[in-house]
Amino acid sequence: MNQIVKIGTDVTRVEDLRFLTGEGRYVDDIRLPAQAEAVVFRSPVAHAKITHLDVEAARAATGVLLVMTGEDWVANGYGPVPTKSVVRKFRDGRPFNEPTRHCLAVDTIHHAGEAIAFVVAETKQQALDACELIEIDFEELPTVVEQTAARAAGAPKIWTDIEGNICLDFELGNRDAVEVAMASADHVVTLDIRNNRVTAAPMEPRGCVAHYDAASDGYTLWNSSQNIHANREIIAQSILNLDPEKVRHVAPDVGGGFGGKNSVYAEPALALHAARTIGRPVRWVADRSEAFLTDTHGRDQVSTVSLALNADGRFQALKVSTTGNVGAWCGTIGPFTPTMGSARTQGGPYAIEAMLYEAEAVFTNTSQTDPYRGAGRPEASFHIERIIDYAAAELGFDPVDLRRRNLIPPTALPWKTPMGLLIDSGDFERLLDDTLELADFASFPQRADAARQQGRRRGIAIAPYLECSGGMPKEEARVTVDDDGGVTLSVGSHSTGMSHETVFAQILSDRSGIPMDRIAFRQADTDATAIGGGHGGSRGTEIGGNAVRDAGDLFAANLKAFAAHVLNSTPEDIALEQGEARDTKTGQAVSANDLLQQASDPTRLPPDMAEDGLDVTAVYEREKITVPNGVHAAEVEVDPDTGQIAVVGFWAVDDFGTIVNQLLCDGQVMGGVAQGLGQALFEEVVYDPDSGQLITGSFMDYCVPRADDLPPLTVAYYEEAPTTHNPLGVKGAGEAGCCGAPPAIVNATLNALKEYGVRHIDMPLTPEKVWRAINGL
Repeated sequence: MNQIVKIGTDVTRVEDLRFLTGEGRYVDDIRLPAQAEAVVFRSPVAHAKITHLDVEAARAATGVLLVMTGEDWVANGYGPVPTKSVVRKFRDGRPFNEPTRHCLAVDTIHHAGEAIAFVVAETKQQALDACELIEIDFEELPTVVEQTAARAAGAPKIWTDIEGNICLDFELGNRDAVEVAMASADHVVTLDIRNNRVTAAPMEPRGCVAHYDAASDGYTLWNSSQNIHANREIIAQSILNLDPEKVRHVAPDVGGGFGGKNSVYAEPALALHAARTIGRPVRWVADRSEAFLTDTHGRDQVSTVSLALNADGRFQALKVSTTGNVGAWCGTIGPFTPTMGSARTQGGPYAIEAMLYEAEAVFTNTSQTDPYRGAGRPEASFHIERIIDYAAAELGFDPVDLRRRNLIPPTALPWKTPMGLLIDSGDFERLLDDTLELADFASFPQRADAARQQGRRRGIAIAPYLECSGGMPKEEARVTVDDDGGVTLSVGSHSTGMSHETVFAQILSDRSGIPMDRIAFRQADTDATAIGGGHGGSRGTEIGGNAVRDAGDLFAANLKAFAAHVLNSTPEDIALEQGEARDTKTGQAVSANDLLQQASDPTRLPPDMAEDGLDVTAVYEREKITVPNGVHAAEVEVDPDTGQIAVVGFWAVDDFGTIVNQLLCDGQVMGGVAQGLGQALFEEVVYDPDSGQLITGSFMDYCVPRADDLPPLTVAYYEEAPTTHNPLGVKGAGEAGCCGAPPAIVNATLNALKEYGVRHIDMPLTPEKVWRAINGL
């Protein structure tokens, strides 16, 4: 591929070759000399006082190098794991409730699977055997795992000093305007909605390897993480009381994240301490059951949604009251998701003048919730799209027409919603029409009749969505010339499977004129870039891509200056095109490859380039987030005898602004749809309400969608209104499927069941739930 690759070109993923040939390098592939293995001894109960803990037999066991308890941890002076949620106050201004969370339990257990001891041995089996020798007794306490139960009078206290199990409450919008609109509206429809708890279940479980170098008093941490820069600050500075500069934090290839690897976990800090204590590298890798127990979970909100309409179906007001389950702890940004994270995009792409979102974040005896693909925006999309379909069914409106008459017209943009979100570009009705045509809504009655002849019921629905993307606002990109005449592109933004190695190289090739196959890629290493926002909020191309764009422009300027030096020209007369630098006046040219080869030799550089050569660093910081949007449609068949649902078609028309690489963007949409389908039909984390034990502790119990559960997916894009909020004009693409798929699939299923009078079923729509609804049970 010795060519310049332009933005907008479909290029297959360059990283796939190493993944498909077994050349990927994950945490579990790291083998250092004298490396020891760690295991976490975890609580078998959900809520209890530790009355007796004896680890001496474990310490004396064969091969054991270290056993660390919570008491030992605190004695070392280590700090608790802090939350970085930006929402930190009750609505009346009081500070929020943040329980002290140490890396190991000190005297009380707050959820099943909580870490009690960290055991390091020569082998993993020896560490597991040592765990069997730990003596522990508990005084079990009452448990509560569901948020509304936790808020009820007389509920068990998760934390003795926190009344009502509440972390914080929150409000955004205009309460007075909503109350006036609700009082004067012709219709007000209200629906209780549960957004089921799910988990990321990445292909690669979490893991880390820690190394300590006594000579330099420095550490290296390889970690299956999505966010190495920010998490280094927390692990080093907040927990271990170290200068973060002493810790090099690296994420090698990461086999899936989906938000679940964005958080700060205890094990990396424990491994770093252990590595220094025993003077040897320490590795910890979770098994799958451990991951189900201790990975952060997502969603888990119960909401009451009310929509006020006039007689002609015009929306007058939207009110949403949510109670979010944050688990036993605040998480890294856990309180943000059910509050501001879910508030920002309430109302979707509809012209609703009065909105109110109020929420409580509540503690329970469960694992913590934290970001999961979308982190609040899919919940908001589900709120508005379910209540619209419910209102249409209750009041006799056509659900497509009801949406059309309430969409924000393009002439009204830019539009600032009552939630404070600035929508700068888009054409929501155009996307609606494109989706209806793509899904062939007009011929649906014939398909439904054909299904009925086979004893099945067909349903179809659309789900316009609107979200916001961008995540952490600042990113760094560096371009350096290598000794072999290639270049290395280093970024702080982090791929856990999202094709950054291809997309970023494509952007750099386009902006700098460097052939794409001359670009090496480096990410997720605190030694490579000083700044890095990792991955979250679909920020990769929006923030990281614009940093690469800026670095590419700087590098192109240096290439022109160096070419002018080589060709005895001036930079203003140099054009970079077709893989070469050409003097537009004389016609003389030198290939980009030759320039890079010469630039790798410092003696060939002009004096003003002697110190840094052609190397450049760019930092991009956005001012405003972007607003991706689209319309998704689903068609389903339901077997009324069994309740089994088959999604037989899915269509998506998305506005992501400028599309850098449609082939790879398709993959992002399809992956999001797969996860949205999973939440709609299959996935749910379930705890026993009495014991607090996790019931869905394996893939035998927690069902993720398989390939044959997915329908044919048709994806199209609207690029005529790129955002004005960043130079590339791009909007985030990674979380769209999780916003559009759940309401589209649920609404399509309820459309299929309308003859049975079924108005609502909470996700996941399992066959049992559907069968019971059909039979009125």
